[in-house]
Amino acid sequence: MRTDAPKTAVLFDIDGTLMDFHGAGRKSFVQALEKVFGWRDDIAYIQFHGNTDLNVLREIFTRHGAELTPTKQREFFMALAVELEQLAAGATSTRHPGVAELLQVLAADQRVALGIVTGNIESTAHIKLRHAGLRHHFRHGGYADEHADRADIARQALARLRAALPPGTEFFAIWMVGDTAHDIAAAHAIGARCLAVATGRFSVADLCAAGADAVLENLADTSAVLRLLGLR
Repeated sequence: MRTDAPKTAVLFDIDGTLMDFHGAGRKSFVQALEKVFGWRDDIAYIQFHGNTDLNVLREIFTRHGAELTPTKQREFFMALAVELEQLAAGATSTRHPGVAELLQVLAADQRVALGIVTGNIESTAHIKLRHAGLRHHFRHGGYADEHADRADIARQALARLRAALPPGTEFFAIWMVGDTAHDIAAAHAIGARCLAVATGRFSVADLCAAGADAVLENLADTSAVLRLLGLR
């Protein structure tokens, strides 16, 4: 098969879509806030589902009436990765049904270009994927180190995916796979379609109402997912 043949780009969200880290992400935020800024804050007012790490950090600084400078942002994100790495040693992660099997099939398909679109910063995204045994499937992605808006993260992921492909390669189709209305909106913002899965906090009905192009309970039926993506 020609390496510059049209590809189907499939961009996956992490939390709630591929896996669940059972609160380790929130806990790492709490611990890093105290370590870097001395703030003892349980951040119960923060909604993480569909959010981005940079936006969360901005919300916290607004709540504390403090100015978030580039230096403080950089220091916090470095500490966040350290805290999550330490928590990961004793944490349990759960891959959602069918994820490992689906990624194995997609990664072996030369028609497919895989990527990540996540609200995590890059270092913590890699920690989570590695913990779940999925890191090796993803070489490119968009992350929240510099972008607070998920649509901008999706644009970054798509640009990096394009840059990694042979010159002249076109995308036959672009799909994002996610579990929140934010994933759906980000997909549509970059001209992609969204396959939404009800493995997070939102139901099939919620995701349909949010405008998903296709909705499944989970990714357990590999053949059904491939048909939806136009790969079978």
